[in-house]
Amino acid sequence: MAPAFLALTALAGCQSQARQDPYVTPTSTCSYMLPTVSGARTYAPGKTAAENQKGIPDSALAYADPESPAFCDRPLSDTLPTAIEMADYVHGLNTTGLFATLQQSGPYTVFGIPNTVLETYQTPAGSKLTAPENATLLRDILAYSIVKGEWSVDQLRVAAQASPTHSVGLPTLSGRILSAWIDQPTGQIILGNGAGMTSRLWVTGIPQSNGRLYFTQSLLLPPRTIRL
Repeated sequence: MAPAFLALTALAGCQSQARQDPYVTPTSTCSYMLPTVSGARTYAPGKTAAENQKGIPDSALAYADPESPAFCDRPLSDTLPTAIEMADYVHGLNTTGLFATLQQSGPYTVFGIPNTVLETYQTPAGSKLTAPENATLLRDILAYSIVKGEWSVDQLRVAAQASPTHSVGLPTLSGRILSAWIDQPTGQIILGNGAGMTSRLWVTGIPQSNGRLYFTQSLLLPPRTIRL
């Protein structure tokens, strides 16, 4: 028994002390963190310390909305639903039937519209954009935020600089052109609808397996969609 015991002891001593990864499926080496500010903007204090007898944490920090990762090897249809800031946008894509388009190979460049922008926009009739009676308008606006083809920030810059007008026209799913150009003082990419409305970018060009993902800072109406 002694030789067998010594042999087992020797084998145990040869075992690596390095931590072994139990996952056999490799993860993406390219990822970004999607920002979240909706919780901080909409947070309202609850009970005061005197009223809160149980001492339950009640603060924007205690219940902060976590950032969510976006992996470059995933499609737009996987990433968008995980972004808290895109909750209303994704809901709109689903109700208008546009979400199925982002499940295809594309490629598509998405200029996602944040929650606060969609929730605060008032239609000419004074109703919310997400109201059932505005389904056609909502679809038109969301289709205008999705561009056919993949456009990185560098590609937008090169195309704008090479253009005689210093802007590039991007074909959207609405059938109308979304313009992009470089703001000379800041060097940032600006989007415009050609009718005076502009928007800066928030999240700039996260690679996806079927396109690119941006977040805008404001809403752009398609040309000829007049707000009275």
